[in-house]
Amino acid sequence: MQFKDEHPPYAWAGLAALVLLAIYVATLSPTTAFWDTSEYIAAAKVLGIPHPPGNPLFTVVAHTWGLIPWAADYAVRINLFAAVTSALAGGLWFLVAERWMRAIVPIRWARYAAAFAGVLIAGTAWTVWNQSVVNEKVYTLSMLSVALVVWLAVHWGDAEPGPARDRWLILVGYVLALTSTNHLMGVLGAPAVVVYVLWTEPRVIFKPWAPLLGWFLAIAVFNHLPDLAHPGAGPTEILVTVITLALIAYAVWRDPKDQLAYLAVGAVLVGISLNYIYLPIRAAQYPPINEGEPIGFLSQALSDVLNRVQYGKPSLMDRQAPFWYQMGTFFQYFGWQWARTWNGFSGIATFLFTFLGLSGLVGLWRVDRRAAYAAIALLGTLSVALVVYMNFKYGFSIDWQQLGNNVPREVRERDYFFMGAFAVWGICAGLGIGVWMRLIADFTTRAGTAPARWIVSTPLLAVAIIPFFGNRATASRAHETVARDLAVDMLQSVAPYGILITAGDNDTFPLWFAQ
Repeated sequence: MQFKDEHPPYAWAGLAALVLLAIYVATLSPTTAFWDTSEYIAAAKVLGIPHPPGNPLFTVVAHTWGLIPWAADYAVRINLFAAVTSALAGGLWFLVAERWMRAIVPIRWARYAAAFAGVLIAGTAWTVWNQSVVNEKVYTLSMLSVALVVWLAVHWGDAEPGPARDRWLILVGYVLALTSTNHLMGVLGAPAVVVYVLWTEPRVIFKPWAPLLGWFLAIAVFNHLPDLAHPGAGPTEILVTVITLALIAYAVWRDPKDQLAYLAVGAVLVGISLNYIYLPIRAAQYPPINEGEPIGFLSQALSDVLNRVQYGKPSLMDRQAPFWYQMGTFFQYFGWQWARTWNGFSGIATFLFTFLGLSGLVGLWRVDRRAAYAAIALLGTLSVALVVYMNFKYGFSIDWQQLGNNVPREVRERDYFFMGAFAVWGICAGLGIGVWMRLIADFTTRAGTAPARWIVSTPLLAVAIIPFFGNRATASRAHETVARDLAVDMLQSVAPYGILITAGDNDTFPLWFAQ
């Protein structure tokens, strides 16, 4: 493919990440916040186990990060961890956008500018920005994993066939297994990888190591590895064991000396080990935060934590709200992303960035079907498929007038689950800017040389600053201290050795933080 051999602009990607990081640091929360923020900060501090699925990757990495005195206040250090991981994701999205845009924007400086515009749009989308300035969840680390997996797939697609390129896919398998020990959101980049493999070299799936990699990754991510320890316990365990033995036999039959087969299985097992080795060991040490107490290797308690049994989610066939209502809530959140502070202009901004994103996908479809299918698969997984899987109740604040107030609603807004979709759409909007820059440059054929024609199109880049100015007042957390102040006041109201009876996360978690 054209421009395939051009060296990736890592330095420019680093600059894009630094720009995002500067924005996040300027609007960083100075302390904790409500909901899960305090729990995760406290869990990182004591190397504890937060609510299921336990998030061991986050607690280990954030604990290590928190040992470095980036700031005097520990909460600021962990909030900075969210900012850095989100900014790094932006740098990786720059690499992806620049690679996908090479056949659309042939002028290098214009391509870099359009890719940066996409990163700025993605990084200042309301939910992405709001989650990047306080460690409310573990999703910035997951978003970094998604961006890394997609970039590795893009890089793999440009490499020469052979064992060296095969190792890139094994690295992808390792990253997917590892990120699943943080949150399953991190594995949602896998469909884009599948598109790249099937489009670029479909024969790779018949190599001895490939089925082993895919199968072990699937049973590891969906917590079926323990089934191999109980092969006759039930139909599921029997099926998992039979398929595993059949794939091992296939690999041995094809090439018993294939080192990549052993490397593939080993990469997945090492990546998933935080779930099956670290969690039970740390739980047995009874840290101050030890939710679910997943003590014991392959124990029922560990299985319940990893499978989130406590949430009691119904079957996907048993919808907690009609699917179209659930999609309506998603589109409500989508409408928040582009200029939430500007109430009167918000709808116009949503239309503009919807149009730019669609333009980017259409432009990509015309010049690079592989990348277009990967982008569509990624967006579909991060939006529609996630809506189906999460199966939320009616939205917390969406106004369904015909329903009244008696329908079951979510206890809070759930926009953060879809921050990956909003980020990827921002990248697609950057592609759209590149498409329209190309159209303007082609239309102004009388403007002189090619660089001059592209300069004429540069004012279009200004749309990338709309989310920055349209979200900065509400996405910023720079002055939020209410959760910390409430927790301190509650503790000071109790006599020594007194007992506080709390009413939920927003009471309990800030108290953990304050203690």
